[in-house]
Amino acid sequence: MVSWWESLPFLQQLFYYCAIPSTLILVIQTILSIFGIGNDDFDADIDMDVDTDFDSDVATADAIESAASLKFFSIRGIVAFFTLFGWVGVVLAGQGINSAVVIVIAFISGLIGMFIIALLFYSITKLQCSGNLKVKNAIGQIAQVYIPIPANMSGKGKIQVTLQDTLSEIYAMTEGDEKLATGSMVLVVDEIDSNTLLVEKQI
Repeated sequence: MVSWWESLPFLQQLFYYCAIPSTLILVIQTILSIFGIGNDDFDADIDMDVDTDFDSDVATADAIESAASLKFFSIRGIVAFFTLFGWVGVVLAGQGINSAVVIVIAFISGLIGMFIIALLFYSITKLQCSGNLKVKNAIGQIAQVYIPIPANMSGKGKIQVTLQDTLSEIYAMTEGDEKLATGSMVLVVDEIDSNTLLVEKQI
C-alpha cells in the first residue's frame, strides 16, 4: 500500500486528499439525513453569515430564488464540490493528461456537483412554498438552526425540523435579543406565515 501511494504523482495524491474525506462526510451526511438527524454537526463548524433578511411580503418566487442561491454555497454543496473535484481529478491525473487541464475539468465537475445540490434544495423549497407542507405542524417541536437567525425579528434564517415525517428546512425568525447561530437548538413557538416559523432558543 505504501509503495503504491508513493508511486502516485503528487497531483493525484492531492486529489485523493480531497476525494476521500469529502466522500466519507457525504456518506455520513446522507445516512444522518435518512434517519432524520440532519448534518448540523458539520454545519456548526462554519458560520454562514449570509444576509437572509427577506421581507414577509416578498413574492414567493423571489424567496425561492434567494433560497436556491444560498444553497449553492451550503455545506452540502461544498462537500459535493470536493467529492466530485477529487474523484474526477484522481481519474484524470492517472491518465497522463496535462495537469492544468485536469484541474480545470475537476473544478468544473465540482461546480456541477454544487449546482445539483442547489437544484435539489430549490425543489424542496418550492415544494414547501406550494403548501404541501403545513409549517404550523412544527409548533412545539425542537429544531436546529441551519442558517443563522438574526435577533429581534430583524431578518430570517432557516431551521431544520421534522415536518410530516420529513426532514424539512423552514424559514424562521426570533424575537430574542440574541442571534441564533448555526447548530443552535430552538423551540418552535408559533407560525408567522405559511413559510416562516417563530422560534426561541432552547434552554
